Amino acid sequence: MSVKRYLFLALLLALPCTAGAQEPGLRTRLEARGLPADLITEVEAIAADATAQGIPAGPLANKAIEGWAKRVPSPRIAAVVRQYAAHMIQARAAVRSGGMAEPSAHVITAATQAMASGIDGGQVEATVRAAPGPEAAGPGLNVATALHAQGISSEQSVGAVVEAWRRGEQITSILDMPSLARAMQAQGMSPAQVGQRMMQGMGGLQGGQHGRPAGVPPPEGHGKGQQGQRRP
Repeated sequence: MSVKRYLFLALLLALPCTAGAQEPGLRTRLEARGLPADLITEVEAIAADATAQGIPAGPLANKAIEGWAKRVPSPRIAAVVRQYAAHMIQARAAVRSGGMAEPSAHVITAATQAMASGIDGGQVEATVRAAPGPEAAGPGLNVATALHAQGISSEQSVGAVVEAWRRGEQITSILDMPSLARAMQAQGMSPAQVGQRMMQGMGGLQGGQHGRPAGVPPPEGHGKGQQGQRRP
């Protein structure tokens, strides 16, 4: 996915919405996907309890639909949806501790995904607190999650985003961090080295079309002829 498309989707998802209102037509949506009536009733009950605590119903419905599409038994789907609701409640608490009194559905979902990836509640709180505005918190959490998925420690993943915001980096630069990290690892840097460099404020890619990060050496043998001699 291009950076521009990623930015567009992230900002679109970050638009404010009311997390506490149950999604209209939840039953209709689940029925349209072929879920059985007893499972739909159970998912509705879980969603009702969750929305009463400020949790959006949409992601819970998505979990149920995903499980049914994979032919998971109904009791297991209900258990997963209930567990996911509990995780979302924990994630919302972490976001609120970060200073966001009424987090949007997107921010809650992003925090839930971050915590599921191994980023802890305190790190979610730090990310939200450092965000320059409510609309930046969700994309920032998504970037931290993506960095952590590349093998970078949760501390460095969150630290890279937080430090970038403290330096006044633009959202485009922050959204480009995962692709920058991949490029750096492709050049032979370890995840720990990448995380350290990004926390220190390493700039964007240099080298134009070659896409080599600043200060990262070219692959061994780059620019040499077949006999190991440098080309003129």
